[in-house]
Amino acid sequence: MLWTLTLVVVLPLAACAIDADLDSDGDGLTDQVERELGTNPDEPDSDGDGYSDSDEHLSGTDPLDDDDRIYRGGWPFNSHKDEMGEPDWDTDAEEGAQLPRFQAVDQYGDIVDVYDFAGHGRPMVLDMGTIWCAPCKGMAAYLSTGDPSHVEEYPWWSPEYEGLYDLVQDEEIYWMTVLFSESETSGPADQEDCEGWHEEYPNDKIPVLADTDLMLHEWIGVTSYPVLNLVDDEMVIEIYDDGGPWSVLREVPNLP
Repeated sequence: MLWTLTLVVVLPLAACAIDADLDSDGDGLTDQVERELGTNPDEPDSDGDGYSDSDEHLSGTDPLDDDDRIYRGGWPFNSHKDEMGEPDWDTDAEEGAQLPRFQAVDQYGDIVDVYDFAGHGRPMVLDMGTIWCAPCKGMAAYLSTGDPSHVEEYPWWSPEYEGLYDLVQDEEIYWMTVLFSESETSGPADQEDCEGWHEEYPNDKIPVLADTDLMLHEWIGVTSYPVLNLVDDEMVIEIYDDGGPWSVLREVPNLP
Protein backbone atom coordinates (compact mmCIF):
# COMPACT_ATOMS: atom_id res chain seq x y z
CA MET A 1 0.00 0.00 0.00
CA LEU A 2 2.83 2.37 0.85
CA TRP A 3 4.52 1.63 -2.49
CA THR A 4 1.29 2.41 -4.39
CA LEU A 5 0.84 5.74 -2.60
CA THR A 6 4.42 6.75 -3.42
CA LEU A 7 3.82 6.15 -7.13
CA VAL A 8 0.69 8.25 -7.05
CA VAL A 9 2.65 11.15 -5.59
CA VAL A 10 5.77 10.88 -7.77
CA LEU A 11 4.11 10.54 -11.17
CA PRO A 12 2.21 13.86 -11.04
CA LEU A 13 5.43 15.61 -9.97
CA ALA A 14 7.24 14.19 -12.99
CA ALA A 15 4.41 15.33 -15.23
CA CYS A 16 4.64 18.84 -13.77
CA ALA A 17 8.38 18.95 -14.45
CA ILE A 18 7.79 18.04 -18.08
CA ASP A 19 5.02 20.62 -18.49
CA ALA A 20 7.26 23.37 -17.08
CA ASP A 21 9.68 22.90 -19.99
CA LEU A 22 7.05 22.47 -22.69
CA ASP A 23 7.39 24.87 -25.65
CA SER A 24 4.56 23.87 -27.96
CA ASP A 25 5.29 26.40 -30.72
CA GLY A 26 9.09 26.16 -30.50
CA ASP A 27 9.58 29.91 -30.20
CA GLY A 28 11.94 29.74 -27.24
CA LEU A 29 9.34 30.61 -24.59
CA THR A 30 7.83 27.82 -22.51
CA ASP A 31 4.07 27.45 -22.51
CA GLN A 32 4.08 28.47 -18.86
CA VAL A 33 5.85 31.76 -19.63
CA GLU A 34 3.53 32.38 -22.59
CA ARG A 35 0.50 31.95 -20.35
CA GLU A 36 1.98 34.51 -17.97
CA LEU A 37 2.61 36.95 -20.85
CA GLY A 38 -0.80 36.33 -22.39
CA THR A 39 0.68 35.15 -25.70
CA ASN A 40 -0.50 32.10 -27.63
CA PRO A 41 1.64 29.05 -26.73
CA ASP A 42 0.65 27.42 -30.02
CA GLU A 43 1.71 30.36 -32.23
CA PRO A 44 5.37 31.51 -32.35
CA ASP A 45 4.27 35.01 -33.45
CA SER A 46 1.09 35.84 -31.54
CA ASP A 47 0.53 39.29 -33.06
CA GLY A 48 1.63 38.36 -36.60
CA ASP A 49 4.14 41.20 -36.93
CA GLY A 50 6.96 39.03 -38.24
CA TYR A 51 8.86 38.73 -34.96
CA SER A 52 8.60 35.74 -32.63
CA ASP A 53 7.13 36.16 -29.16
CA SER A 54 10.51 35.21 -27.74
CA ASP A 55 12.39 37.86 -29.73
CA GLU A 56 9.86 40.54 -28.82
CA HIS A 57 9.99 39.60 -25.15
CA LEU A 58 13.78 39.75 -25.28
CA SER A 59 13.90 43.08 -27.11
CA GLY A 60 11.24 44.72 -24.94
CA THR A 61 8.50 45.16 -27.55
CA ASP A 62 4.93 43.97 -27.01
CA PRO A 63 4.34 40.50 -28.51
CA LEU A 64 0.59 41.21 -28.45
CA ASP A 65 0.70 44.48 -30.39
CA ASP A 66 1.50 44.28 -34.11
CA ASP A 67 2.22 48.03 -34.17
CA ASP A 68 4.94 47.65 -31.54
CA ARG A 69 7.68 45.97 -33.54
CA ILE A 70 11.42 45.52 -33.07
CA TYR A 71 12.02 47.34 -36.36
CA ARG A 72 9.32 49.17 -38.29
CA GLY A 73 11.11 48.14 -41.46
CA GLY A 74 10.75 44.47 -40.54
CA TRP A 75 14.53 43.92 -40.50
CA PRO A 76 15.79 40.66 -38.99
CA PHE A 77 16.59 40.24 -35.31
CA ASN A 78 19.45 38.18 -33.91
CA SER A 79 18.86 37.13 -30.31
CA HIS A 80 22.48 35.92 -30.05
CA LYS A 81 24.22 39.07 -31.27
CA ASP A 82 25.67 39.88 -27.84
CA GLU A 83 27.65 36.65 -28.06
CA MET A 84 29.47 37.76 -31.22
CA GLY A 85 31.94 40.03 -29.46
CA GLU A 86 32.63 43.64 -30.39
CA PRO A 87 35.71 44.20 -32.56
CA ASP A 88 37.43 47.51 -31.96
CA TRP A 89 37.03 50.27 -34.52
CA ASP A 90 40.82 50.55 -34.51
CA THR A 91 41.17 47.17 -36.23
CA ASP A 92 41.97 47.15 -39.95
CA ALA A 93 39.22 46.64 -42.51
CA GLU A 94 40.30 43.70 -44.64
CA GLU A 95 39.08 40.33 -45.83
CA GLY A 96 38.72 38.03 -42.84
CA ALA A 97 38.13 40.90 -40.40
CA GLN A 98 34.89 41.03 -38.43
CA LEU A 99 32.80 44.12 -39.04
CA PRO A 100 32.59 46.27 -35.89
CA ARG A 101 29.16 46.50 -34.31
CA PHE A 102 27.80 49.40 -36.33
CA GLN A 103 24.51 50.90 -35.12
CA ALA A 104 22.76 53.72 -36.94
CA VAL A 105 19.38 55.31 -37.58
CA ASP A 106 17.35 54.08 -40.54
CA GLN A 107 14.70 55.58 -42.82
CA TYR A 108 11.99 54.91 -40.22
CA GLY A 109 13.84 56.50 -37.31
CA ASP A 110 14.84 53.21 -35.66
CA ILE A 111 18.39 52.53 -34.47
CA VAL A 112 19.48 49.46 -36.41
CA ASP A 113 22.13 47.06 -35.13
CA VAL A 114 24.04 45.56 -38.05
CA TYR A 115 24.62 42.40 -35.99
CA ASP A 116 20.89 41.68 -36.18
CA PHE A 117 21.57 40.65 -39.78
CA ALA A 118 23.93 37.88 -38.63
CA GLY A 119 22.90 34.32 -37.89
CA HIS A 120 20.25 33.93 -40.59
CA GLY A 121 22.26 32.00 -43.16
CA ARG A 122 22.58 34.83 -45.69
CA PRO A 123 25.47 37.04 -46.78
CA MET A 124 25.00 40.81 -46.79
CA VAL A 125 26.17 43.45 -49.23
CA LEU A 126 27.19 46.66 -47.48
CA ASP A 127 26.57 49.50 -49.93
CA MET A 128 28.10 52.86 -48.99
CA GLY A 129 27.53 56.09 -50.85
CA THR A 130 26.33 59.68 -50.84
CA ILE A 131 23.11 61.42 -51.73
CA TRP A 132 24.69 63.51 -54.49
CA CYS A 133 26.65 60.68 -56.16
CA ALA A 134 25.14 59.87 -59.59
CA PRO A 135 26.34 56.22 -59.70
CA CYS A 136 24.95 55.73 -56.17
CA LYS A 137 21.59 56.99 -57.40
CA GLY A 138 21.81 54.70 -60.41
CA MET A 139 22.41 51.67 -58.22
CA ALA A 140 19.54 52.67 -55.92
CA ALA A 141 17.19 53.17 -58.87
CA TYR A 142 18.08 49.74 -60.24
CA LEU A 143 17.50 48.10 -56.85
CA SER A 144 14.18 49.93 -56.56
CA THR A 145 12.81 48.99 -59.98
CA GLY A 146 14.89 46.10 -61.29
CA ASP A 147 15.47 48.11 -64.48
CA PRO A 148 19.13 47.76 -65.55
CA SER A 149 18.92 50.86 -67.74
CA HIS A 150 19.68 52.87 -64.59
CA VAL A 151 23.17 51.36 -64.37
CA GLU A 152 24.05 50.34 -67.93
CA GLU A 153 26.00 53.55 -68.56
CA TYR A 154 28.53 52.82 -65.82
CA PRO A 155 31.73 50.91 -66.64
CA TRP A 156 31.38 48.71 -63.57
CA TRP A 157 28.07 47.23 -64.72
CA SER A 158 27.61 44.08 -66.80
CA PRO A 159 24.45 42.27 -67.99
CA GLU A 160 25.58 39.21 -66.03
CA TYR A 161 24.82 41.12 -62.82
CA GLU A 162 21.11 41.53 -63.58
CA GLY A 163 20.24 38.70 -61.19
CA LEU A 164 21.21 40.97 -58.30
CA TYR A 165 17.75 42.52 -58.06
CA ASP A 166 16.08 39.12 -57.66
CA LEU A 167 18.63 38.03 -55.07
CA VAL A 168 17.61 41.01 -52.93
CA GLN A 169 13.87 40.71 -53.55
CA ASP A 170 13.85 36.96 -52.90
CA GLU A 171 15.80 37.57 -49.67
CA GLU A 172 18.63 35.27 -50.70
CA ILE A 173 21.02 38.05 -49.68
CA TYR A 174 20.68 41.13 -47.50
CA TRP A 175 21.46 44.55 -48.94
CA MET A 176 22.17 47.46 -46.60
CA THR A 177 22.65 50.99 -47.90
CA VAL A 178 24.68 53.35 -45.72
CA LEU A 179 24.72 57.06 -46.59
CA PHE A 180 27.60 59.09 -45.22
CA SER A 181 27.30 62.50 -46.90
CA GLU A 182 24.31 64.63 -47.79
CA SER A 183 26.08 66.91 -50.28
CA GLU A 184 29.53 67.76 -51.62
CA THR A 185 29.84 70.74 -49.29
CA SER A 186 27.74 69.94 -46.20
CA GLY A 187 28.03 67.48 -43.34
CA PRO A 188 27.21 63.82 -42.75
CA ALA A 189 23.90 62.28 -43.74
CA ASP A 190 21.10 62.10 -41.18
CA GLN A 191 17.75 60.37 -40.69
CA GLU A 192 15.88 62.77 -42.97
CA ASP A 193 18.33 61.94 -45.75
CA CYS A 194 17.63 58.23 -45.27
CA GLU A 195 13.90 58.85 -45.34
CA GLY A 196 14.19 60.95 -48.50
CA TRP A 197 16.41 58.34 -50.18
CA HIS A 198 13.86 55.62 -49.43
CA GLU A 199 11.03 57.76 -50.77
CA GLU A 200 12.91 58.39 -54.02
CA TYR A 201 14.19 54.81 -54.41
CA PRO A 202 11.72 52.65 -52.46
CA ASN A 203 12.58 49.07 -51.67
CA ASP A 204 11.12 47.54 -48.53
CA LYS A 205 13.86 44.92 -48.48
CA ILE A 206 16.65 47.47 -48.04
CA PRO A 207 17.46 49.34 -44.83
CA VAL A 208 18.92 52.80 -45.45
CA LEU A 209 21.20 53.93 -42.62
CA ALA A 210 22.95 57.22 -41.87
CA ASP A 211 26.62 57.09 -40.90
CA THR A 212 26.28 60.35 -38.99
CA ASP A 213 29.61 60.00 -37.15
CA LEU A 214 31.43 58.67 -40.25
CA MET A 215 32.60 55.68 -38.21
CA LEU A 216 31.94 53.09 -40.90
CA HIS A 217 33.19 55.45 -43.61
CA GLU A 218 36.51 55.87 -41.83
CA TRP A 219 36.82 52.19 -40.92
CA ILE A 220 36.28 51.06 -44.53
CA GLY A 221 38.53 53.90 -45.71
CA VAL A 222 36.19 54.89 -48.53
CA THR A 223 38.00 56.41 -51.52
CA SER A 224 35.23 56.35 -54.15
CA TYR A 225 31.57 55.41 -54.29
CA PRO A 226 29.38 53.56 -54.40
CA VAL A 227 31.62 51.10 -52.61
CA LEU A 228 30.41 47.57 -51.93
CA ASN A 229 31.68 45.10 -49.35
CA LEU A 230 30.42 41.55 -48.85
CA VAL A 231 30.10 40.18 -45.32
CA ASP A 232 29.14 36.65 -44.38
CA ASP A 233 26.59 35.32 -41.93
CA GLU A 234 28.97 36.00 -39.02
CA MET A 235 29.73 39.59 -40.08
CA VAL A 236 33.16 38.65 -41.38
CA ILE A 237 34.27 40.47 -44.53
CA GLU A 238 34.44 38.06 -47.47
CA ILE A 239 35.16 40.67 -50.13
CA TYR A 240 36.75 43.97 -49.12
CA ASP A 241 36.96 47.10 -51.22
CA ASP A 242 37.53 50.75 -50.30
CA GLY A 243 36.43 52.18 -53.63
CA GLY A 244 33.93 51.07 -56.24
CA PRO A 245 31.49 48.19 -56.63
CA TRP A 246 33.55 45.99 -58.98
CA SER A 247 34.83 43.39 -56.53
CA VAL A 248 31.42 42.46 -55.13
CA LEU A 249 29.52 42.74 -58.41
CA ARG A 250 31.86 40.22 -60.02
CA GLU A 251 30.73 37.75 -57.36
CA VAL A 252 27.00 38.25 -58.04
CA PRO A 253 26.70 35.27 -60.43
CA ASN A 254 28.06 33.06 -57.62
CA LEU A 255 25.72 34.33 -54.89
CA PRO A 256 24.20 33.47 -52.53
